[in-house]
Amino acid sequence: MTEIYIVRQIDNTRLTQEFDYQRTKECLWLMSLGIFCLLVFLFLAWQHFAVIRDGYQGELLKREVSQLSEENSQLVLERASLRRPERIDLIARGELGLCAPAHDQIVVLSTPFPSEPPATLLARSDRAPSEPALSKAALVR
Repeated sequence: MTEIYIVRQIDNTRLTQEFDYQRTKECLWLMSLGIFCLLVFLFLAWQHFAVIRDGYQGELLKREVSQLSEENSQLVLERASLRRPERIDLIARGELGLCAPAHDQIVVLSTPFPSEPPATLLARSDRAPSEPALSKAALVR
């Protein structure tokens, strides 16, 4: 026996799909939840990368501090060697031709000069200095 199949042509052109508000609402809710999770993930990743960047900058600063402290210690040693009295005496005697003062050239002042000059300085005074040691000191200066 032979079977016969009848093929019906179905015309769906006049049908319209009904808009499902519940499903649209569910899709928008899931999409907003996904975007929120993505933003949280990006924020955490940004914080992690900021911590790593700050760590690298901290290491660079530590390295710079150690380098500067080493340079400072070198400069302190150089300053100490340059301020050595034997070296200064050698330069004064050899290169500048200076010699130790004679006993009569030494002037001892009764009052020491101030470390800073007074606020007003006179260029010339008509009065003679009251102490003879000051007149010698003025000539030495």
